[in-house]
Amino acid sequence: MKHPLLALFAATVVTGCSVTADVYGIVGDQDDLYTGTATGYVSRTGTIELKNAKGNRCSGDFAYYPGVLEGRGIIGCDDGQRATIRFTGMSRTSGYGVGTSSNGSPVSFTYGMDRQQSARYLGVSAVSIAAATPGAAPGAAQGTAPPSAAAKRVATGTGFYISRQGHVLTNAHVVDKCRELTISRQGAAAIPASVVKSDASNDLAVLIATPSPAVAAFRAGRPVRAGEAVVVYGYPMTGTLSSGGVVTNGSVSALSGLRDDSRYLQVSAPIQGGNSGGPLLDTNGNVVGIITASLGSRSRDVPQNVNFALKTDVARTFLEAAGVPVETSGSGRELSVADIGERARAFSVLIDCKR
Repeated sequence: MKHPLLALFAATVVTGCSVTADVYGIVGDQDDLYTGTATGYVSRTGTIELKNAKGNRCSGDFAYYPGVLEGRGIIGCDDGQRATIRFTGMSRTSGYGVGTSSNGSPVSFTYGMDRQQSARYLGVSAVSIAAATPGAAPGAAQGTAPPSAAAKRVATGTGFYISRQGHVLTNAHVVDKCRELTISRQGAAAIPASVVKSDASNDLAVLIATPSPAVAAFRAGRPVRAGEAVVVYGYPMTGTLSSGGVVTNGSVSALSGLRDDSRYLQVSAPIQGGNSGGPLLDTNGNVVGIITASLGSRSRDVPQNVNFALKTDVARTFLEAAGVPVETSGSGRELSVADIGERARAFSVLIDCKR
């Protein structure tokens, strides 16, 4: 029996206080894609109607929590299966979610994303979504170009999970102009990711991928001090250095960056190409910065470990504007560098950019 269900709504038609939208999603089996519509949203409640290629129909209700872009839904299908879903909005008209069917299969879905974005999040092809969508021309995919030569890797970087819903924080320059994005953790297969929001001026980007049980926590309650010990985790020089990630440590050298740029910390922890977007952690394992740049050789004086990390205050403002929640933590107990590295390994990812 195929697993029943899934997905929420991508706003397409607004009439008065009602929205009718397309939905895309899968449960367990990526070959069993469900599509349909949802009506409601503006009123904070609504109904969902879905079906798969074999004609299994599902319907149900959803509701938003007051004052937040989060909600829950329950759907029942003709084959007797049921599913509970929970979703998080990236805006008033887009988001993603996860859930569990009554037989324990994981549920993933998107709403408000076009077919190409949805396909990347769900791990299916945009063509398969187009083929399953009523009225779509065979092989057509909304918002996508005709198939072309396979994309090639052009850059790699580091990112880290900041929400259990699947948000990954990194640098904007890591994902700039990427045709395809994947992320991977040590020992795990690469999974597709999509850019939710990017800010080139502050060199930040937040992605969405599959949910993660391990997420980073931003430090709260204590300002960073010059001389404070810090640890960097990342995936530098992919294909040359360790594929399992690299841990380095040092200290905060200054509380500003080049030309006294107050958005940055200067750190002595060694970094290389590919560390960009990775976490800078304090001795409690909490994030205090996002690794961004290294000062290259500009004269006969070769800089020694002059590296820069964007402060978390800047990142939190960016994420708040994107509607992405973050976890915070106080001081906690002090950890060894090895323990901090183990903790960072669980929520850090290698980002692979292809064009």
